[in-house]
Amino acid sequence: MRKLINLTIALSLLGVGLLGMVCTAVADEAYPTERLELKPVNEAPLRSGFVVNIHPDGPINYAHEIYQLNGAAPLTSYQVKLLAYLGNTSCIGEPELTLPTAVLDTNKSGNGQAEFLLAPEGVEGLHGLVIGVKWQVWNDLTLDYQTRCTVVTLD
Repeated sequence: MRKLINLTIALSLLGVGLLGMVCTAVADEAYPTERLELKPVNEAPLRSGFVVNIHPDGPINYAHEIYQLNGAAPLTSYQVKLLAYLGNTSCIGEPELTLPTAVLDTNKSGNGQAEFLLAPEGVEGLHGLVIGVKWQVWNDLTLDYQTRCTVVTLD
């Protein structure tokens, strides 16, 4: 009976150890999930807003971005843009790439959410680059919201 209990404990510990190794392998160590606050520009109304940038680095989705506005202009369509500064981690100057990612439509209360999925082919040939990135939210030709600059490693 004692041998059976010891075997059960040993197998349980082995299982926990293997599970820990699998969880570690799945996580993105180069760029963990980040939530960046959107700040109003030029008196644009906003209670709160954010961008969540997730890098699962998977075979289907390399990146998944979620955008949310609360208390923005009601019944408005916003264009979300990702600005990438290649080799420039301070996001100063003109970005080398501006990518329109999603249209975010607000309801009558000014709340809205959108998302963007990036396939692995979208970063083909860029692996290993460390870049500065920020997101902007545009209302036609007017910049209403943006995040701070963040550093992203494309692994």
